[in-house]
Parts: sequence; structure tokens; C-alpha cells
Amino acid sequence: MQSHGIEFLFIKGNTKCADSTQLQSVRQYHPKLNSLRMKGFLQFFDLMNKQQQDQQLMKTCSQCTPQLLPTVVSYPPRIEIHNRKSSETKLIIKRNLFETLPDSNSQEKYKKELRVIPQKQFQVKKAVTNKNEVNKENQEINDLPIMIAFTNNINVVPPERTFYKAFITKGNNGTLIRQCLKLRSWWILIDQPCEDLNLYWTQLRKQQEYDSVKQFQLENVQYTKQQKKSINDKIKFNIEESEFKLFNQSSILRVHNHLECNFQVCNKKALFYNMKNYYLSINEDPFQYIPLTYHVKTGLNDPAFIDFENFAKSNNSNLWIIKPGESSNRGNGIQVANSIAKVKQIISQQNLHLSNSKKTFIIQKYLEKPLLYNKRKFDIRCYMLMTSVNNTFKAYWYQEGYIRTSCKEFNLDDVDDKFTHLTNDAVQKKNQNYGKFETGNKISYNEFQKYLNDQHNYNFQIILDQLKKLSIDIVKATYQHLNPNQLFYSFELFGLDYMIDSDMKPWLIEVNTNPCLETCCPLLARLITHLIENTVRVAIDPMYPPPLSKKKHLAESKNLMELVFSSTLINERTSQPIIREDDEEHSDVDEDN
Repeated sequence: MQSHGIEFLFIKGNTKCADSTQLQSVRQYHPKLNSLRMKGFLQFFDLMNKQQQDQQLMKTCSQCTPQLLPTVVSYPPRIEIHNRKSSETKLIIKRNLFETLPDSNSQEKYKKELRVIPQKQFQVKKAVTNKNEVNKENQEINDLPIMIAFTNNINVVPPERTFYKAFITKGNNGTLIRQCLKLRSWWILIDQPCEDLNLYWTQLRKQQEYDSVKQFQLENVQYTKQQKKSINDKIKFNIEESEFKLFNQSSILRVHNHLECNFQVCNKKALFYNMKNYYLSINEDPFQYIPLTYHVKTGLNDPAFIDFENFAKSNNSNLWIIKPGESSNRGNGIQVANSIAKVKQIISQQNLHLSNSKKTFIIQKYLEKPLLYNKRKFDIRCYMLMTSVNNTFKAYWYQEGYIRTSCKEFNLDDVDDKFTHLTNDAVQKKNQNYGKFETGNKISYNEFQKYLNDQHNYNFQIILDQLKKLSIDIVKATYQHLNPNQLFYSFELFGLDYMIDSDMKPWLIEVNTNPCLETCCPLLARLITHLIENTVRVAIDPMYPPPLSKKKHLAESKNLMELVFSSTLINERTSQPIIREDDEEHSDVDEDN
């Protein structure tokens, strides 16, 4: 029997609407039924008719004016669709979710009970039936990528219908990158690079990728005051330019996840020269930020080695760390020496790398009094994302990082023990005590703050602020040497390593391309996953918006990428880099840990 308060609408085959009052109700819990519950409104044509009728009725109401309408809907009504077959559907609307209007005979009885509101405040959200309304709604779901694109003076127009193609290498947790892109239905993953590839993600830079990059001619459009105000209000970025460029060719845009000439940052000797020149240019001592360093190119007769030897003898300084000037990762080739004789022995061992490239050395003052964590040495891993879009260079400081600890207590008696002096994961995981004191030899910033509170009564945020300033200095020292051909679009995520001495003074140790993305412990499983999601949202999503035919269904994710540097790239460099050739990346590695 048909229940009161329920209206049936029967749809079968090509028949759009038919009266189904004589049909039997579909059993609600039939095992073959699939129920889909939708919140909101499906169609409001009947509702609008009722409102028009009510408006006529309310003209006779002395308490109301033509600008007032009664509230006739309790939000949200619920519509249940019960699917019987692919060609047969019953639409059941529960009337008890609507406040029905009084008829003409009972108008006086009910008119005082009706709540009226001004017409200009009464808004009914219609069911979205227009394709353009769908597209507009999808674009407004998450406007962070749109805002970021505007900060680069570009507005990326979503394509009508397309898929972007990505190739992700397997090493260094490429699976995590793939999973992140799978959340975006407008991306597809391919097994081999192809000509119409959009994203080429590898562990190390592939120079051939920059040779085939397209150049684009873009249309200039004037900013409106509202656009500038919106950007300033939402992401606190002040737009100074009067025009932005309109870009509508995302479907043929190709990007590599490494900046061209990134060795200017991650090559140890290049980083040394760039940081030294930068600090000297602003009249500051570079060795207040990086340990005292000598770059030895030609062995024991090199002028730099002679300067090192004279300094070591005159200052009775014998504790040094020697690193390959190039082709070094995961702690390979790094040794600690406690005498000038030991330094000479290390430098005299080999003249060529395995790739037959010329070997040079970095001799750096070893921190004899590092700050310790439970009597063990540690370093701090931070992250910096750099982007170059539309001739605008930006750097984002990631607000989370972690502490990497060693397995053995610190002492200077045995300088050959790498488990005491090197905190690289690739070194520490070979020790039997790896993970004994901390899971994966990692601790969070919060855990480290608790230790500082107990042992030193010191605020770790003071150190973090100094690390951020040092990281900005790295960008200032190198950004004019990166992306020298001013490619339209490029980006890279770097890992930065710092140490703290017993006076709470931070020191820059090195910068890594291809930072380790492995999730060897719960801390990194959370941190690295969020880091990659933030990287994609800031560096990739703004240039590859979802097509108009696709809907966004991205979960909310807090943005921890802080914009700390922004500058327009100049056509001519102010100075030439000391290191002009990349002799570091001749072979792939699994990770740089």
C-alpha cells in the first residue's frame, strides 16, 4: 500500500516521467537493490512553482510586503534513489523534509506561523545542471594552486578535456610519488618516457630533458584590483606588476623535477664558492655560517692545500673532515683526520673518480664540540622547494624536518669510526645498534624540543629561525646560476643538512639533490608523505590544473610550504659562477641519504 507523504516518480527506458501510483513499492531491503543517498537538491522546478503560488497568496497578508517570501524548505532535504535495474529507477522524495504551504481555506490560520525573510536574503541553492556551473564549481574547490600561479604572474587556463602523463622512476620511493599523482584523476602514469610526456621525475638530473623544452608565446592580461586584493588576503602576497600572462597549453607542457645546473647548489665545491662569494659581497665572514673550508684541486702542491697547512700549523688545529669535491653521496669518500699527516695521506690516495673524472677535495674544519643528543652526534635535515616559472624564481621553506642520530656515543679517540662521526642513514643502518635508541635513528622537532627543555632550557624555534635564514642565503647565493637558459617552468626539492655546536650556533654542512624520500619509521611515513603532497600542490598543480571535464576530490592537506624568497630572473647574470661544469652526476644512485 502506498504510504502517505511519499511521492513516487517512475523512470523506465526512454520514458522520462510517468505516474507510478498504481505500481507496487520497491522493497527497501531487497538484496539486489543498490541505494544511493544524495544530500542537497536534484531538481527544484516543483519547488519554484510552489514559491510562485505562495507569493500570490502572501499578497493578501497584511503583515507581509511583496519583497518578503516564506521559508518553505527545511535544509537539507534528502532524496533516495533505489536502483532496481539499469533501465528502471524509482525516485522517492520524503515530504516530511519540506514545510508545505497552507491552502487558501486555511490561510488565516497559518499565516502567523510562517517565518518570513527578505527576498534578497533568501537564496535557494539550485541543483547543478549546467555544465558551465559544474566547471566553475570544480575550479573553486581548491584555489591555492590558482593563487600560486598568479604569484608567478600567470593564469593557467584548464583544458577542456585531457590527461597529463607522468613517468616516475622506481628508486628513492618513487612509489610514493606515483600514489600522490594517482589521487589526481587527471594524471595517468606510464612505464616508459614518451614524446608527449608532461612530468619526468627521476632521481638525478637528465640534461637531455632541457634540450627539447618548448618555448611559449603568451598573451598579456591586465590585473584587476579584486584579483590583487584576493591574492593578498588569501596568501599574503603583494602583486606589484600590472599584467599577468594567460597560459592555455598545459597539455603540451613538459617539466623535469630538477633545475638545470642544480650542481651549483648540491655540488660541495660549487656550494662552497657560491656561499663564500655571496657573504663576501655583503661584507660578512662566510666562515661564520659554514665551517672553515679549503678546496684542493691539484694535490699537495695546490695553493689551497698550502694555505690549509699553514693555518693548521699556526693554530695547532688538527681535527679536519675531508670530502670529495664532487661525485659524493650517502657519506661515500668522507673521512675524518686528526693530523696534518693523515690529511696528506688521504689527498694523495687517488687522483681520479671511478668515472675517470678528475678528483678534487674539500678540507673542512671538523666541529670538535657539537651539541649532542643523549651523548650522541646528530644533524638536522630540512627541506627547500625551488621553482622557476614564467621568469620568476621562488623558494619555499618546508616547516617540518627531523633529527638524524648516530648509533655510538661521541668521542674523538677513534676518528675512523663512521658510526660515531657520520649521521647519514646509508652509514648508520649498517650498525647493529641502528634503531636501538630511536626508531630509524630519527626524532621529530617536538621530541628534540623536549630534550632541549630538560637538558639546556633552550627554545628550538630560535635555532629553526636561524636555519631558515641560512637556507634563504643559499637561495640568494645560487639562484642566478640556476636555470641559466630561463626555461619557462622548472622546479626541484632539495634536502639541507645542518649541525649545531655546543653554543647553539647552526652550521651549514651540505645541500642534497634527490633527498631521501624513504619512510623507514612512523615519523618519516607521516612527514615525507605530507612533504610530497605539499610539493605537488605548490610546484605541479598550479601548472597542470584539472581539465574542465574532471572533478577534484582532493582531501584537505595543510600547507607547510612557506614562501621565503621571490625574485624576477634577470637576462644577464651579475657574476659568473666559479664552477661552470657539472662533473658530479655521471651515474645514478638509489638515494642520497
